Amino acid sequence: MSTRPAYMTATLAKGLDVLEALAEVEETGLTELARRLGVSGPTLFRILATLVAHGYVQKSAASRYRLTLKAWEVGAKAVRRIRLRDAARPFMARLAEATGETVHLSVLQGDGIVIVDKLDSPHPVRVDTYVGLRAPAHCSATGKAILAFLPPAALAEILPRHLARHTAATIADRAAFDRELAEVRRLGWAKNREEWRSGVCAAAVPVFDAAGAVAASLSVTVPTPRFTQSTVRTKLVPALTRTGAALSGEIGRTR
Repeated sequence: MSTRPAYMTATLAKGLDVLEALAEVEETGLTELARRLGVSGPTLFRILATLVAHGYVQKSAASRYRLTLKAWEVGAKAVRRIRLRDAARPFMARLAEATGETVHLSVLQGDGIVIVDKLDSPHPVRVDTYVGLRAPAHCSATGKAILAFLPPAALAEILPRHLARHTAATIADRAAFDRELAEVRRLGWAKNREEWRSGVCAAAVPVFDAAGAVAASLSVTVPTPRFTQSTVRTKLVPALTRTGAALSGEIGRTR
């Protein structure tokens, strides 16, 4: 279990908690948000006033609070500086063309994954995602493709014994999940069959840096009716495996 850093600023930490909570709702009131975060009303009021003053939060005439686009602007600047994203784009384009499905490039952040780039499927029926979307690592193909290749100590730091359940298909038992990761390491790719959202499936492969450490994952995300065993085995996984290996090689060569 992680410990609190010696020099962590509690007030700033609470402010970041407020930002993350606001990102999950359209808008909210002070009392409702205070109850959700377990923060006193006066403390939360001061934090919100500070965030409003700096342009990260907007307060309506009815004293409702919502996140502005300033946080997105900061995140977008960080994404543009990620070299991995630039290196991966041509490989993602080839993968999207080969599979005809939505392609994601994701990185691990805490116990979740964040999509840093995507290319949409041309199909009229496709999965609704966006750059910046965060998903639980343990019930996403992209997350499992990364977690499976982390050092054991790092994995133990990230995941608890019992995992949050999001659908009936979520693997919530840690022992069962460890077996799932062992299977990912054996096969070289990970899958998600409606483990996070109903109707959504995916396959993913790890992307390794020049030192051989897992740095990201490439995935193909598909509506459940198109995620057939035949399609996965003969089309999606071969294309993913080739592309992931080529991208890892490119990163190793350029760095």
